[in-house]
Amino acid sequence: MIAINENIERLRDTIRRHDKKYYVENNPEITDYEYDQLIKELQQLEKAHPHLITPDSPTQRVGGEPLTQFSAINHRIPMLSIDNTYSDAELKEFDQRIKRMTGIDVHRDVEYVVELKIDGVAITLWYEKGLFVWGATRGDGFTGDDVTANLRTIRQIPLKLESVDRSQKIPSVVEIRGEIYLPNREFQRLNEAREESGEPQFANPRNAAAGTLKLLDPRITAKRRLRIFRYAIGHVEDSELSTHLQCLELIRGFGLPVNPHTRVCENIEAVIQYCNDWEKKRRDLDYLVDGMVIKVNSLALHEQLGATSKAPRWVISYKYQPERAVTVIEEIVTQVGKTGTITPVANLSPVLLAGTMVSRATLHNFEEISRKDIRVGDHVVVQKAGEIIPQVVSVVKEKRDGTERTFQEPVMCPECNGSVQQDGVYRRCHNPFCPAQAKRRIIYFASRHAMDIEGFGPALVEQLVDKGLVKDYADIYHLKHQELTDLERMGEKSSSNVIRAIEESKQRGLDRLICALGIPNVGTHTAEVLAGHFDTLDALAHATHGALEGIYEIGPVVAKSIVEFFQDKHTQGILEKLKAAGVNIRRQTIPSSEKNPKISGKSFIITGTLQKHSRKEAEMLIKQQGGRIVSQVSKKTNYLVVGEDPGSKLDKARELDVAILDEETFEKMIR
Repeated sequence: MIAINENIERLRDTIRRHDKKYYVENNPEITDYEYDQLIKELQQLEKAHPHLITPDSPTQRVGGEPLTQFSAINHRIPMLSIDNTYSDAELKEFDQRIKRMTGIDVHRDVEYVVELKIDGVAITLWYEKGLFVWGATRGDGFTGDDVTANLRTIRQIPLKLESVDRSQKIPSVVEIRGEIYLPNREFQRLNEAREESGEPQFANPRNAAAGTLKLLDPRITAKRRLRIFRYAIGHVEDSELSTHLQCLELIRGFGLPVNPHTRVCENIEAVIQYCNDWEKKRRDLDYLVDGMVIKVNSLALHEQLGATSKAPRWVISYKYQPERAVTVIEEIVTQVGKTGTITPVANLSPVLLAGTMVSRATLHNFEEISRKDIRVGDHVVVQKAGEIIPQVVSVVKEKRDGTERTFQEPVMCPECNGSVQQDGVYRRCHNPFCPAQAKRRIIYFASRHAMDIEGFGPALVEQLVDKGLVKDYADIYHLKHQELTDLERMGEKSSSNVIRAIEESKQRGLDRLICALGIPNVGTHTAEVLAGHFDTLDALAHATHGALEGIYEIGPVVAKSIVEFFQDKHTQGILEKLKAAGVNIRRQTIPSSEKNPKISGKSFIITGTLQKHSRKEAEMLIKQQGGRIVSQVSKKTNYLVVGEDPGSKLDKARELDVAILDEETFEKMIR
């Protein structure tokens, strides 16, 4: 028993170290596959010896069942808001106020700590004897929601604190505050996945992060890849601290991420300069920054200055003005997604915004139109939500001249005239034969990351559906050459190429087919997970909720979507047509004799833009020849494939002496 206990503790320590290497230091030492094997080994040992499971074990990050509601937590030290400033003059007034209230001579300097103001969600983490006990949102500043189950899924949040140099004492109780955020790349990935699943997109990364923290099922939260920067110590025992900078150093001493762009400024002039320096530089970051936070460094001055009922007096934020423009809504149109969601979109008079010409803006839903009283012909203020997605902020009502028209919310589907039902704040068409839904499902089915049917784009799909030649994606495989040549802009050669591409797509891997089916909540990654567990599409179609939820990364929401999809009679008819057409429904394995010895068993990362392949295509070629794709450069990475405009991974590869392949060398290798 002692040997088993020691083995479990060794595994836990190893996993914690790799978590830190990957999520904090951004310097992984093992591949994703090797990490997953460590987790599985620990899970098996703990399953065999459940009495040895501890709350801080890496296997206990994701709970088993969804919560029914969040309980409330009272903050021992209030999490107050921060007053805002918008100009250099206001920052100088803040400095003068600090000196006046503390009796400091106006000619003396006050030392400040300046931090990036991450556009995320404030949270607090409570540790006792080094173990993570609970975590909560800011709420109203005095009481927040207990989101411990969701926070445990974020691997940047250790379940057990450890000293970096082993000499720093872990306080008996410490409360660490920080900002949860969603990186821009993850926000885009999440919205693409939601679009694939027919779900409404998030307006900006902050909304996505806030919505994720309030999910009742932590298994979904775990897939959202939230991140965190710590910025303060709340309550602490057994620790002597005199400056805010020492608080940050204490947090760093636990190996926790503090934003690297924090700076100590000797006076307000240095603060202003640093704030101005970051106004443009912030756009180069992979997370949103909407300003800077300026804090008096001395904790003694914090105590002396105190707080108002709303905000501490020793801190202020310097907010950057969002870039906005005024334009006219020329029309409001609706688009129907592949799951029937009807979304209003504003067509605008083109206007330059944040470096790009904007002519369309999402209106999110019809409730939004009503709440903002948006009308066709209105002059509106637009900005990029989170500096990513154009949206209408407000209406310039003083410019109205009486010609503006109220938009009529659709009571019938604009594409099929089918009935529309209210689903929360959204309206959906539930007609399974709706041509708009069919078009989007077919386009998605043929897209590059699904069945990859070259030449089968939106323009061709529009004609095929409108002429009744294709009603669902299974009909693609029954198209005749002559039917294509009779269409506009489709000659003999183009038709032959499309027919050949359709035929080739029949042999795509099972994961591609699962992805292409358009199962709600199932994107490319989930499709790969499912294809790794089921040998055939039929086996997946007959899988139970229990069998699906037993698969790592498949939670109850995804399991429910899969079961309901395959139980639908309309779906079953389409699948029968796919099988009759000869579409591959089995998992393909690569015989050892066909694996490329230069690639098989090797790990690859691709950075930059390749000329001959999309990144997805290149990754698929590597996988087909027995190689592995990893996400971060480490000492164990075999090859970095470099295209045009490579990112920081190239510098990391050079630093670690990883083999670097240009596209020409890579092409020779895969051939």
